[in-house]
Amino acid sequence: MTAKEGMRQLTQRSILRMNASEARAFLLKPESYCSLELPGYFDFGPILSNVAKVLDRKSLSSMSLNPRDHEGVNYAVLSNKDGRHAWRPLQLIHPALYVSLVQKVTEPEHWNLILNRFKKLQKPKNIECLSIPIEASPERKDQAAQISNWWHGIEQRSIEFSLDYNYAFHTDITDCYSAIYTHSIAWAVHGKAIAKSTSARRDNTLIGNIIDSHIQDMRRGQTNGIPQGSTLMDFISELVLGYADLELSERLKVEGIDRYHILRYRDDYRIFVQSPQIGEAILKCLTEVLIDLGLKLNAAKTTGAEHVITNAIKKDKRAWMRSKQGDHNLQKHLLVIHAHGVDFPNAGSLTVALKHFHERLHKVQNISNPIVLISIATDIAYHSPKVFPLCSAIISKLLSVLATADEREKVIVKIHERLSQLSNTGHMEIWLQRISHPFIPNLDYKERLCWLVKGEPVVLWNSDWITSARIRTVVNSSKIINRVQLDLINPIVSPTEIELFASERS
Repeated sequence: MTAKEGMRQLTQRSILRMNASEARAFLLKPESYCSLELPGYFDFGPILSNVAKVLDRKSLSSMSLNPRDHEGVNYAVLSNKDGRHAWRPLQLIHPALYVSLVQKVTEPEHWNLILNRFKKLQKPKNIECLSIPIEASPERKDQAAQISNWWHGIEQRSIEFSLDYNYAFHTDITDCYSAIYTHSIAWAVHGKAIAKSTSARRDNTLIGNIIDSHIQDMRRGQTNGIPQGSTLMDFISELVLGYADLELSERLKVEGIDRYHILRYRDDYRIFVQSPQIGEAILKCLTEVLIDLGLKLNAAKTTGAEHVITNAIKKDKRAWMRSKQGDHNLQKHLLVIHAHGVDFPNAGSLTVALKHFHERLHKVQNISNPIVLISIATDIAYHSPKVFPLCSAIISKLLSVLATADEREKVIVKIHERLSQLSNTGHMEIWLQRISHPFIPNLDYKERLCWLVKGEPVVLWNSDWITSARIRTVVNSSKIINRVQLDLINPIVSPTEIELFASERS
């Protein structure tokens, strides 16, 4: 371990090393509430803080009716996944339900039970979970640290295993969050036999049932799927996936399979074995374990036996390392990245390449043909929506060198019209508004978060089920916009503003 890696370990902390009050403070951080990268003028802190004060030592049920009887309790920001018709709903959970669930989970008795349960779930020595939520140092975002952890935990450890194993398999779970069976949360926390007993199923004081009930309240009573987009839900998913790890370990013991190692990062599995036959046997057992939980492996993303180092590094990254990664000429440099994005849309290596280009561009004083560069960056974003925040940062710098305000406005309108051809582009619109607001503050957008920025009255969360006037007052959508920060935003997006999209090596 290098000195830098050692310092990283000292300045970040797993949630499993926190006591109940520390975990509560961590989960109530705005960044934990919303893991979606948003411009800095979005701030959920005031609403979360005010709701927490109202609910302090009180039960939400005493201040409300049945939320699962109402539509629109949570608010979903739609994120286009492939530049076509695939999309992901990242949910902003109703603040009252979010805070209530955090407070229930972090009651000392419940929290200690959960920590002890994790000790059992993590007992299998051959299966490592590397995605438990962590809190970074104050000067670094937690999500950026989590992404960095992926690189150090998965890729680097995978390469190390080439000394011990000959083959590696790679697989993940299909639509994991939307498929998790909410009743399986109680199985994970209390054990399936206990949780399914008649007395336990009716026991509303069991934390597994409390979590299950809160999630059903957020989702119109549905028992399939948990909201994606918060550290709290990442943590809850780790309970279920950790339970699957434990079940898999027990099943492999029965099968007499003991020489293997599995690295899991959320729903992503790397399986290291000495022979392809053992790898296939483990995949079969994993499939059977997941079926019992209502989950299934993604056949399209399951790779067969490969050499360990080849499997450790993703195909897009291998291609990027073998290719020309830049050019002295800015336009040729961006075209190199564009060509990589055509071959590997939405790839992690594309994100890293754009980050490095943005850092370079940010330091350049004289830029030729800015509209051509804007066109290339827009096309990259069109086909790889995941990287739009980075592309918008690049475009913001290029807009600043256009000669006139009229020229800037015309280009912004053209970008808006191009991206409007895509469906489910809420996240893209948020970042396009970030760079267009200093020039055209009233540009029309479909995304309701954009309406809030424009100062329009918007209701994000349906609160009709809440009987407490005080809670309904503090859950005011307009309060998530920091007007002071909005008025002071720099038209040019700086590298620090998009830290979440940090290099894998950071």
